Order: sequence, then C-alpha cells, then structure tokens
Amino acid sequence: MERRKFLKYTTATAATPFLFQGQWLNVLASHSALNILGSYNPDRKLILIQLDGGNDGLNMVIPISQYDNLANARRNILVDQAQILKLTDETGLHPSLRELSNLYKEGKVQIIQGVGYPNPNLSHFRSKDILISASDSNTFLNSGWAGRMLSKQYPTYPIGFPNEKQPHPIALTIGSTSSAVSQGELANYSAVLKNLSSSYVNNSPNGGYPETPFGNELRFITKMMEQTESYLSVIKDAAAKAKNLSTLYPTEGSNSLADQLKLVANLIAGGLQTQIYIVSMGGWDTHSLQVSETDKLTGTQPNLFSKVSKAIAAFEDDLKLLNKADEVVGFVYTEFGRRIKSNDSMGTDHGTTWPAILFGSKINSGIVGNNPVIPTVVGKSDNLPMQNDFRSIYTGLYKQWFGLDDQEILQILGKSFPEIQVITKSTATSPIAVDPTQNAKLWPNPVEDIAQLSFEAEGELAKISIYSLNGQLIENHLRQNFMKGNQQIQLQLGHLSTGTYQLTIHQKHNRESIRFIVK
Repeated sequence: MERRKFLKYTTATAATPFLFQGQWLNVLASHSALNILGSYNPDRKLILIQLDGGNDGLNMVIPISQYDNLANARRNILVDQAQILKLTDETGLHPSLRELSNLYKEGKVQIIQGVGYPNPNLSHFRSKDILISASDSNTFLNSGWAGRMLSKQYPTYPIGFPNEKQPHPIALTIGSTSSAVSQGELANYSAVLKNLSSSYVNNSPNGGYPETPFGNELRFITKMMEQTESYLSVIKDAAAKAKNLSTLYPTEGSNSLADQLKLVANLIAGGLQTQIYIVSMGGWDTHSLQVSETDKLTGTQPNLFSKVSKAIAAFEDDLKLLNKADEVVGFVYTEFGRRIKSNDSMGTDHGTTWPAILFGSKINSGIVGNNPVIPTVVGKSDNLPMQNDFRSIYTGLYKQWFGLDDQEILQILGKSFPEIQVITKSTATSPIAVDPTQNAKLWPNPVEDIAQLSFEAEGELAKISIYSLNGQLIENHLRQNFMKGNQQIQLQLGHLSTGTYQLTIHQKHNRESIRFIVK
C-alpha cells in the first residue's frame, strides 16, 4: 500500500486500533497529519460545534406562530407557550437557552431555519458523512469540506511540516480522534488534543525498521507521530502564555462542551494560530424520555440545551475579556433533525431539517428563513421541508470569513450554492486599501526574486503578509520584533506565481500596504 493511501485511510478510520511500539495506532489517527492555514487570514478562527445524535430543532427554536398545531403534534414534550424565550413575535427559544437568548439580543447570534439537503438520509453515520464531506446524498467522498480547502494549498503535506514559517497546526480537534471535517485528499489536517499532558516516545529498538513495505509504512508513521510532538510543544507553549478570564464557566467536569471551549479560548489567547477548532457534544439522539415525566423543563434535552447555552455564553465572555472576540465565529450543527410528531416514549425519531446556529461578535445576527409550517394533523412520519442547503452556510464561511473567491469555492464543493450572509458585511473579507501617504517602499517592482522593503518600525511586533488583489491572504511572510525606526530588509518573493499582489505590514498602531508585481 502506498504511504499516501495508507495515511489517507488510517487517519479516517481510527475505530480499528492496533498496538505498535507500546502505543495504540488510533493515537496516530488522533494526532495525524497536521498543517497551517497559511493561505488565509491568521487572525480569523472558526469553531465547529457538533451536536452528535440529531438535535430536535423544533424544541430548540420554537415556531410561536405555529404553536397550537405543534402542541397537537407533541403535547407530551413541548413547553408551555408562556415559557418560551421570545426572539421575535414569531419565533422563540426553549427556556433552557436563556444565555443564548441574551447573546441573540446582543446581536451575536444568527439562526438559520430549515437546514438540510435534498433526498435526506436518516442514518447517523451516512448523514454525518454527508455534512462532513459536503457531498450530495448519493455521492461518496473521502475528504472533508475543510480538508479539501487545505489540500489545494498544501498538496505535498505532510512532507516538510512543521517548519519555521508555519509552526502551528491548521486545525485542532478537542477529543480523542481526528475529525474527518479536516480530512484532505491524502492527509488529515487536524491535530487532536485530549489534554495538555499528551506525549509521544519512540520505542523502536535503535530506531530501526525492517526493510519491507510494512517496515517503510511504520517508519513513515513514526515520523508523523514525531511531527505531532513538535505541534504538541507549540500547543503547550500557547496554553502556558494565557489564562481564562471568564467566571461564567461551569465547574470543571460538569459540562464537557464548556471544558472544551475553555481550552480553545485559552489556546487562542496564548497565540496559537490554528484557525479551525472542532469540538463536539453527544447525547442528542433522544428517542425516549426527552423530557422528564413530571416536568417538561427538565430531563435529557433541557439539560443538553442548558449546557450548550452556558458553554457558548462563557466562551464568548472569555473571548471578550481576552480581547479576542472579533477573531472568532462559531458554528453549531448536527447531522439531522427530528420528526414533527413526538413518539409515545416522550421522545422524537430521526427527521430531516434542523436549525443551524452561528455566534460571535462578527456574525450577521438575526433569523434566516421562516418558521416551518406545521399541519393541523401531523402523521407519524411527517418531516419538515428544507429551506437552506447546509452548503450555503459553508459558502458564506468560505467567502466572507476566509476570503475564498467563487471559483475556489466551486472547485471545493463541486457546484454552486446560494450564499447565506453569515458574517456582517463590514467584516467580510475585501481588498486592502492602500494609503497614499504611507512611508513603506518596496523595490525593484516588478520583482523577479529578491525585493528590498523599507518601513518605519514601531519597536514592537510587525507582521508582513501577502494578499491577492481580492483580499485573500496568500501567506504570512514574516512575523518579527523590530527595533524602533527605519528598517530595511530583504524579502524572497520569487516563489510566488506571476501576478499582482499586495504586501501589508501589520503593526500595533499602523498598517501599510504596497502593490507589487511578480514577473
């Protein structure tokens, strides 16, 4: 088996571990191939929160305008209308989502109604696969929607990573196995962090391996695990540089989602440049006893709602106190929704569409879509129709948050989807303006290989980045502390493709951009 094929499949199938030199090989899948999202804005992070099991969206985002018919269909689990937390006269949230309701009122939450895809599949495994790969229901892909984006940027990965320019992992899954969201065509770009005490020791006798195809694969595996250790060191360094500031986090161990987000906030504050963080929360497959028999405000689902609400609120509060709120957006998703009608076991069965939730200070807040229409008489198998394809959300994130253009998105998704405005238009990526009064100079221009850059340094950290003319970040070229005063440095630019670019110097109190041409 070729090593790239081996890596492709082992990173995606951690469910069949075997013992290798004292370590279970599913640890490799957890710590598999890593990368840096160096082609995009390093100050923008995306937090993916998976509600594992299929969330009953009709109990989460309640159509007040349809309340009477909804109550007829699920009277044994639906809360009283007076208890609903109103967002508008038409729509409200379950009373266990009070913190999320407050964030909505602060303009930090967007709710997208009726998210799904044509010809939905109600199998947990297959539906997750569709959401992760961004495929049609009848198409099977081996890569994730984030992984394909990364594969185009780093086709030779993992050879040569980590390196001086790109020392941080591109994606990080908090848990025990790598997320397929970041699975590329040949490698998984997600590191996995269960805790900050993980380590790797090479127990190979004298570092030797048999000169066989299997020996070659084991040598390659070991190299990847040693690379992982380098990333782990960077992660630990970031964690040590900052402390969480919010007092809203629940007691450690009482809310797994809050614990995961607390760690993410700590790493972001500590300077980790990872752009995609993946966390999850199980327990959402509520076929029975969705609420308690004596009180519809308690039970499995109200408890889950409360934990999600408190975790997101604490995370947002922490980011604000850490001055990182504007760098982060979150996306809450699940594999499918539930049926309109509840079952006789006080639960709900697998259904179709669900409400997506995006949060953050830069989110285009409000409600996208309409309340679902609930019939007067609801059959046992009746489902909600799709309003918004989930890939329309991905399109919005690709374009407005990461700065991809339409052609790049088409290549990743295979077809075009209507773009949902998920990010405020003032924040969406746009071309960088050039200040005509700037002091920075770059010569020769056009550039063939080496260019000279002159600029006034503030005596602090300066970041030199290269963008395309539509505002997409091509690379973070240099990040360094400079003494105050005029600086002249050489830049190696010959590796860039022929075309026109903008070089931007980011400093604490100033930003200057220079347009240049590579011949």
